[in-house]
Parts: sequence; C-alpha cells; structure tokens
Amino acid sequence: MVEMTLRLPQTLVQLPERERGKLIRAGLQEATRARIRQIKAEIAAAQQELARFETRYGMSLTRFEVELLPHQDSLQVHEDYNDWFYWQSVLEEKQRLLAELEALDLV
Repeated sequence: MVEMTLRLPQTLVQLPERERGKLIRAGLQEATRARIRQIKAEIAAAQQELARFETRYGMSLTRFEVELLPHQDSLQVHEDYNDWFYWQSVLEEKQRLLAELEALDLV
C-alpha cells in the first residue's frame, strides 16, 4: 500500500478521526465514479472515431493493415491509418483504465 500525505482544511482535521475517514472515503468513491463516467465517454468517442474509419474503408483496422495499407501510396490513406491506429490505442488504454477502476473496492 502507498502512503500519501494530504493537506486538509483545519475544520476537517478537527473532526473525529472516524468521521474524517468516512468523508475521505466518500470523496474517493465519488471521484472514482466521476472518473469512470469520464472514461466511458472517452471510450464512446474512440469507438465513434473507429467506426468512422471502418465505414470509410469497409473493414477492420487489422484487415486494413494487411490487405490495403501495403498497396497504397496515398498520403491521405497513410494519414487515416495513423489516426485510426491512434484511436485504436486510445480505446485499448481507456478500456484497461476502466477495468482497473471498476476492480477497485471504492465504488
């Protein structure tokens, strides 16, 4: 477990330790729920971007990399690939973060 030092307002410090702990835990729970909502919105945005590329090219990124990309000289196709790859990595990272946060015993 990691130990952290918090700077608390004097009014919070003066509360009984048990009450102070409840407030801090409740704050962490709410912050975790808010972050989960934010990450879910980021996942939805990434999925929307990925769907845009899948619709444009009529295939998945994996298929695009194997079947189309090696045979293209178009700058636009390569720029699309870079963006597509970026959004795929964003999706994977956000899904990983979401799983980690949902696994916490805070929510």
